[in-house]
Amino acid sequence: MKWLAIFPAMLVAAASLWAAEAETPGQRTEARKERSLALDVSLIEWNNAKSDGGWTRWSPRPEVAPSFVVDRQASSRGVPGLRLVAGGKADVFGGWKYSAASIEPGRGYRFTALAETKGVASIRRNIILQVRWTGRDLGVEITPEYVNNFRQGQGYTVTFDETFTAPEGAEGAEISLLIQWAPSADVTFKNIRFETARAAPPRMVRVATIYWRPEERSTAEKNVEAFAALIDKAAAKYPDVVLLPEAVTMVGTGLSVDQAAQDVPGPAFTAFAAKAKAHHCYVIYGCYEKEKGVLYNAAFIVSRDGELVGKYRKVQLPYNEAESGIAPGEFFKTFQLDFGKIGILICYDTAFDEPARVEALDGAEIIFVPIWGGDLVQLKARAMDNGIWLVTSGYDVASAVIDPTGEVNAMTWKEIGDGVAFYALDLTKKFRRPYIGDWRNAVFKHRRTDAYQKIVED
Repeated sequence: MKWLAIFPAMLVAAASLWAAEAETPGQRTEARKERSLALDVSLIEWNNAKSDGGWTRWSPRPEVAPSFVVDRQASSRGVPGLRLVAGGKADVFGGWKYSAASIEPGRGYRFTALAETKGVASIRRNIILQVRWTGRDLGVEITPEYVNNFRQGQGYTVTFDETFTAPEGAEGAEISLLIQWAPSADVTFKNIRFETARAAPPRMVRVATIYWRPEERSTAEKNVEAFAALIDKAAAKYPDVVLLPEAVTMVGTGLSVDQAAQDVPGPAFTAFAAKAKAHHCYVIYGCYEKEKGVLYNAAFIVSRDGELVGKYRKVQLPYNEAESGIAPGEFFKTFQLDFGKIGILICYDTAFDEPARVEALDGAEIIFVPIWGGDLVQLKARAMDNGIWLVTSGYDVASAVIDPTGEVNAMTWKEIGDGVAFYALDLTKKFRRPYIGDWRNAVFKHRRTDAYQKIVED
């Protein structure tokens, strides 16, 4: 009678099997979709049953089309390389395209490829790896996004690698491997993947900027005390970084540049370092610096532990600073902090468009500007030019947090505010323009540096 004992278990197993077989088509579709959304699943597959493995040859006009080659000599893991040859066409433009489905809005997608890039003058300008999101409800601000992250290896080898977040309304994606305006180009793409990934989490940075100016004749010591007290006040918002203005030991004192200059570490640095350590935040401040008898207009980055972790010397000097004996800095610099990469410019640096562009090209996501006076419109333009955040702290211009569209998100100045402006910004946030898309992503891809030679001519 042992079979009677196991009969209930057989019934349960049979019921489970029947339930699995009875799964509806909709449930099976959802199950497949869930599997496809696992991490590291590539949405690009080489299909031998289709012409060119499922890829499409594309160019806007036959006259500018490159030659297309499915290069089996350059195969990787059994998948041929995709080759584009310009053939001497100065205005060449075109390449390979692939349509991917089952895109989930808000999800991350990583686009990687290895390329052999012969005859290419500029990787950034002449080679385009592009994602064009598709969907019925996408707006005009959802336009192509570009792989701007690349690493050059030995010989002609370049590795492209960037992760994007699918926007609201995205249902599919068109993946493109293109060459443009490179008559000698002979480029072969291999190991091409467009795979599911984790979307970038928010990267919040809590920024505080200070406005204060002495109403009566002051001293360097009194200035430092006043700014230190404002750092205490800003600390109530738990900032990651507090920005102070330019020349903090000179404003309102009547001191000469030489008299206001301090070595580092000096009294100002020591006071601000104590505040940075006490409140576990970065402090950035401007102060005239004297080193080996030479004067500079400098800005200093104090770490959360009260250590000096960065210094920038003003490059663009107005005539009055040059005539007072200040020497210019030699380089525009960026600094890697624990929340991201930043740049620093000082006052007159922002009157020119090149300094902010250089630091943005070097990866700066926020530019901090200790400043005396300037034009808020021009400062907004520096942020807009490069699709970056810009933070000012000044005397004759507002202390403000400006977003990549040029909008002022927080401000304090004279009768505006109480001397501390605070804003929590997200470095992963996209600022999309109609018919352009994410300007931060597009600006460096669309630049024609080959036509800008006069910019660097003396």
